[in-house]
Amino acid sequence: MLKDYFHEKVSLVLSFLILTNYFLLHFNTPNILLKINFLLFIFFIFIFFFKNLFDNFYLKIFFIFLVFISLGVVASEWDPRSIWLFQAKRIFYEGTIFSVIDNYASFSHNGYPKVAPAFASSLGILIGHWNEVFPKLAFLLMFLPPLIFAYSIFKKVQYIIFLTIIFFTIGKFLFNGWMDGLVAVYFGFSALLFYILIIEDQKSYIENNLFYYIAFCFFSILTLIKNEGTALLLILFFVGLLTNFFNNNFKKKSYVIFLLSLSFLPIIVWKLFCLYNNIGYSEHYNFNILSTFLSRMYEFKNYQLVAYFLLLNEKFFISFIFFLVSFWLNWDKKLFSYIIIITLLYLIILFFIFMSTPYDLYWQLDSTAARVIRTLTFFISFLSLYNLKIKINY
Repeated sequence: MLKDYFHEKVSLVLSFLILTNYFLLHFNTPNILLKINFLLFIFFIFIFFFKNLFDNFYLKIFFIFLVFISLGVVASEWDPRSIWLFQAKRIFYEGTIFSVIDNYASFSHNGYPKVAPAFASSLGILIGHWNEVFPKLAFLLMFLPPLIFAYSIFKKVQYIIFLTIIFFTIGKFLFNGWMDGLVAVYFGFSALLFYILIIEDQKSYIENNLFYYIAFCFFSILTLIKNEGTALLLILFFVGLLTNFFNNNFKKKSYVIFLLSLSFLPIIVWKLFCLYNNIGYSEHYNFNILSTFLSRMYEFKNYQLVAYFLLLNEKFFISFIFFLVSFWLNWDKKLFSYIIIITLLYLIILFFIFMSTPYDLYWQLDSTAARVIRTLTFFISFLSLYNLKIKINY
């Protein structure tokens, strides 16, 4: 039966090759190995595109459309230009992610995870030179594993709705060089895989090791995109442990949870390396977080500001309405609770982070809130569509 899982196998291979590229750059790896790895990635994309050319036609057209946009958009904003592509450029010239050991240009946050810059640098190595346009295409290519995997979940009209959700919630973050879109999509799929493997206990998934491998790859990539990815994955494991404990299912699932928790190892190793070598942009941490938080918590206007920028964001608001309609049409208590708990936990974390910022609260929210809330926006919309898919299948 495994031979029928074409989209799952392609998404697994592509995500595995992204991680392999990252690990190859841990060492003084010959460029030929990096080129072979990236060529394999492209090869499997071509297999996906040309196998049953008109199957999954909308994703193929959608992705080609995004490729042209990405190549035509220059990364002019601070984060894409001065953090992610700058880090990729350093890796390209040094041939290793450990080039940050000198902590040069600390403004670029050398301690940030490196999977996306590492992948972009390998595209530069494959082409043979560096510029400020085409390496950004690698960030777009990283969306492919989850987008292809989605076709095993949604079919026909459902998949068109899924692509609409992607375009609505992620938008320009698909191609502008920011990492927030990648975090949102990988978190959404990580949350779904965690739900169906650990909480929902769906037989068709738990009896096939393929889905555990995909979950492991998606989890690892999520933690290696941005620091937020680690916090989000910790939330999933916390909710999973809590749910299985109260359902007296902890012993049954503890071994699987332990194996999947090994996906934290790459980011743990990276953070220990940064800590040991005193790498990172320390300006954000040289202040008393608790005193800043306490000084703001007594002013009601601060709560209003945070609520306005997070909860009244138009995309989040529309996604939440879609969520309510979805569960009105198909009530699933377990999935509903799962979405609500994760949403509340992440909102609490965001509330604490914003209230603790050393910068002006309004400025921080105005410049950041619309980006970080995309993660919840996509998560809520994506799992709400999955809830409707369950109803249609039944």
